Amino acid sequence: MRNDFWAAATLAVLLAALNGCGKTEHTDSATAPARHAAKVSQGAAALALANMVSAVGTGKPYADIELKFDLRARPVVGEPVDIDLALIPTQDLERVSASFQAVEGIELTKGGRSPEVAHPPVGVPISHTLTVIPQRDGVFYVSAVVLVDLGSESVTRNFSIPLIAGAGNSVPAAPDASAPGAAAPAARRQ
Repeated sequence: MRNDFWAAATLAVLLAALNGCGKTEHTDSATAPARHAAKVSQGAAALALANMVSAVGTGKPYADIELKFDLRARPVVGEPVDIDLALIPTQDLERVSASFQAVEGIELTKGGRSPEVAHPPVGVPISHTLTVIPQRDGVFYVSAVVLVDLGSESVTRNFSIPLIAGAGNSVPAAPDASAPGAAAPAARRQ
């Protein structure tokens, strides 16, 4: 039953990640020029974001902040891997900061908290790097809690960053009977 739970949880994380990766944003004609101007002013920052993938937000897409990420290398069990992040304000904010936490199976060794940035420019990415070490094969995630101050209120935004370490499955395979040293089935007595 525990394996069924993990299989279902893994599938849910993967589906959520794929859903977040392919989302397109629909804008009405009144807001399109303002967003276009912000994107054009990014220049080199836009090139850096080209390889990044959107983190999976909980619920509806957030109107005030985006989180994108890029893995520098494929996660390998026991080896550190850096995750480049970009927090992107999509409207005027008073302040923004983020904290990160890894689930069991991954150790977060560096970058658990981003610096607090006051009055970040709209559309300009705030860069941050996490370093994690997968402890075993499997599908895992790093959760991000982003604190956004919007004038008179503070809100939190939750995101998930999926990671596939090693082969991706944490269930050991059945031994191959044809492999050298594999135990042969016991002879049946009659």
